[in-house]
Amino acid sequence: MLHINNAAIAYDGRRIFSGFHLHLSAGEMACISGPSGCGKSSLLHAVLGFIPLEEGDITINGICMGKGSVDQVRRQIAWIPQELALPIEWVREMVQLPFGLKANRGTPFSKEVLYDHFEALGLEREVYEKRVGEISGGQRQRIMIAVAAMMHKPLIVVDEPTSALDADSTVRVLAFFHQQACRGTTLLAVSHDKNFANGCDQHIIMTS
Repeated sequence: MLHINNAAIAYDGRRIFSGFHLHLSAGEMACISGPSGCGKSSLLHAVLGFIPLEEGDITINGICMGKGSVDQVRRQIAWIPQELALPIEWVREMVQLPFGLKANRGTPFSKEVLYDHFEALGLEREVYEKRVGEISGGQRQRIMIAVAAMMHKPLIVVDEPTSALDADSTVRVLAFFHQQACRGTTLLAVSHDKNFANGCDQHIIMTS
């Protein structure tokens, strides 16, 4: 499902990392950890097609990442950043925004499915009608995890999915991702959370 072969990334002639390999089958979960500056976020951005590799290649769902295929590759991915900085006032607008994107216009929005995901993630239905400024960072994280699952993409890429969560919510998020994995969704995460990392099929520790 996701194959990263001999990947290297460099900035201004300095290599951030090299020789990185990762192979994930459909339904597998991988967590990448490591110190600040080791290239974790750069690797995620390379998988998303935002940063070119200096060496190596990335293949997602049988499509090799390249200038001519980057849009096709991105249609295979649901991306959940650590911080969602959008000029949106209402949670319902935040939830529905991805469904209006060109790549997702064939994906139907269902409030009932959303509420089912909310329940699994420990969220009250009422948050859907609140202003974004009225909810916590942990609630925002779980809302976007719920929305990502509704996209039905083969691959979910997520940056620090539990950074703003307490222990109970972390357990819920991990269980939710396992549920998605059982349906064939592959997960690639960056996380410093040892409990989250230990719940994944693969835990890769990058070094600086």
